[in-house]
Amino acid sequence: MAKLLGVLFLLLICVGGVGLYRGWFSVSTNSGEADDHKVEVNLTVDKDKAKQDVETVKDKAVELTEDAQAEVHKLGDQAKETFKKD
Repeated sequence: MAKLLGVLFLLLICVGGVGLYRGWFSVSTNSGEADDHKVEVNLTVDKDKAKQDVETVKDKAVELTEDAQAEVHKLGDQAKETFKKD
């Protein structure tokens, strides 16, 4: 159970880091009055940017899968030709 929680925490940290890097999240602070000693922290989530990045990854995965399938078929055809010659 502790290992599962550790993995989930690590996954959360990774998603948060990638999200900050890619612009999915932004954090801003706003200090109150000098004698107030309060700091306001705001977290902004850009859902559109995250969805756009997900779609880009999906499109790239489909493209790479199609390229790999074409290469496998090409190699398979070459192997068939090689065995026919023997």
